[in-house]
Amino acid sequence: MITLFVAADGLSSEEGETRNILWGLVGAGLQFGIKVNLDYILQHGYARAFSDLRVYDRQLFVDLKMWNGKRTMVDVAKAMVGHEVDFFNIYALADSEIPPVIEVTRGTKTKVLAVTVLTHYDDAYCQRHFQRSLWEAVRHFGETAVELGCDGIILPGTVLDAVAHLDTVKVVPGVRPLWYKDTRHSEEIEPSVAKKKGADIVVCGSPIMKSDDPAAAMKRILQELQ
Repeated sequence: MITLFVAADGLSSEEGETRNILWGLVGAGLQFGIKVNLDYILQHGYARAFSDLRVYDRQLFVDLKMWNGKRTMVDVAKAMVGHEVDFFNIYALADSEIPPVIEVTRGTKTKVLAVTVLTHYDDAYCQRHFQRSLWEAVRHFGETAVELGCDGIILPGTVLDAVAHLDTVKVVPGVRPLWYKDTRHSEEIEPSVAKKKGADIVVCGSPIMKSDDPAAAMKRILQELQ
C-alpha cells in the first residue's frame, strides 16, 4: 500500500499554525507520516525537535539532503538512529561516502533514502550539469544508490519509469492533485499517476497544509491513492 507523508515545512517559520494543522489531521484519524526539513532540526536541536515530533505518533522522515564527508555523515546518521527516525536522506552523489552511513543504520528501524534529482530541476538542468537527460540522470543515480545499499530512492514522479527495473522503495515528492496549482516544483505528478507508475511513498505539502480544510484535502489525496 502506498504511504503518504505530509511535508510540514512550516514548522520552521509558522510552528504554532503548523502544529495545529498536524493535530487536526491526527484527530481526524488519517494515516500519514510527517516529513520535516533540516532547518527545523537546526533551530531546535535534535533532542527538542524529535521530542516535539514524537507526540504525533507518526512515521518521521527527516529531509536532510546530506552530502558531506564520511565522518560528518556518519555522526548525523548515528543521531538519526539514536532518535529512532524512520527515514532520512542523502544525495546519491555522495557515492563512496555512503556505505559507512548505511552500516550505521544496519539492523535498526532507520532507513536511508538516496536523492537522485530534485523535483525543482528539469531536463535542461541535468543536461547542463550531468550531460544527461533528466530520465538518464535519475536512472544513473538510482542504480548507484541501490548498488551502494540505500534502502530507497527519491525521484521526480515524472520519470518513475526510469527506475521501474529497480527493486527498491521509490519516494516521490512534489505531488500535486489537479485541483491544486503552484510553481514550486518543476517536475510535478498527480497522486493517482504516481501510484500507477510505481511509487511506494509520496510526499505532499502545500495542497494539504495551505488548504482551508487540511483534513478534507488530505482525504481527497488519500482517496486518489487508493
